[in-house]
Amino acid sequence: MKHFFVVAREDKKEILEFVQKLTDYIEKKGGTCSYGINPDDALEAELDVPEDTQGILVAGGDGTVIRAAQNIFGKNIPMIGINRGHLGYLCDLDDASVYDAIDAMMAGDYSIEERMMLSGHMVDAQGNAGKEIQALNDIVLCSSAGLQVMRVVVYVNGQYLYAYNCDGVIFATPTGSTAYNLSANGPIVNPMTNLILLTPINPHTLNARSIVLDPYDELVIEIESRREDGTEEAEISFDGNHKRLLHPGEKLVVHRAKETTKMIHLRDVSFLDRIRTKLQADDD
Repeated sequence: MKHFFVVAREDKKEILEFVQKLTDYIEKKGGTCSYGINPDDALEAELDVPEDTQGILVAGGDGTVIRAAQNIFGKNIPMIGINRGHLGYLCDLDDASVYDAIDAMMAGDYSIEERMMLSGHMVDAQGNAGKEIQALNDIVLCSSAGLQVMRVVVYVNGQYLYAYNCDGVIFATPTGSTAYNLSANGPIVNPMTNLILLTPINPHTLNARSIVLDPYDELVIEIESRREDGTEEAEISFDGNHKRLLHPGEKLVVHRAKETTKMIHLRDVSFLDRIRTKLQADDD
């Protein structure tokens, strides 16, 4: 691996200086490196990644990695996160370890982890399907009116599953099991597995629990209006972005994405090691 691309969240002086150091180091070792800025509001645009890129270095936090995964979807380029914020699950490197990591990647001393993604689209009341949007962590449906219980009806492969009275529903990948799903008391799952997690948010019942579904299941979600005027609506987000509104009579369709996110893995750190480190950090 000799041709790299660096993704940064911001174009602040500190970040640009860090990116320049990476570029200088890679070029000194005989490689090439270019970079792109991927701010929070650049959600619909693809990153202009050179065709010969073999590896992407993402400088930021988990959120920057997730946005990069969305914006390079389909390019089949592996990436690795460089943590420049709080401890995250998706960033294996930090400022101190990145240069040794570059050496290892240029020497071919790495492995690739393929992370399952979700894909979702809207279907309007006339049956017209909207654009497919991908998510590395989760697709979340919640009330657009804030703290308000809504009725969410879920079908799996055309079969009725359940009608949840809740604040919303999370559809998470194994990678996303440690994100919003975890906050909603969903299970932690090894990110190398393939499955879909369905976790209700604040269900108005004592019996509703997370459900683990087959990765090839297709989920169809509808909302039933609890208002006489039928004006209730839900907000759908894909990894916290690409927000859409869902109304009674419309559908959200969720399924496994055709492509995966490829993560570069260097150190012999197991999933349990990562979880233990995160849990210990949360206890401090």
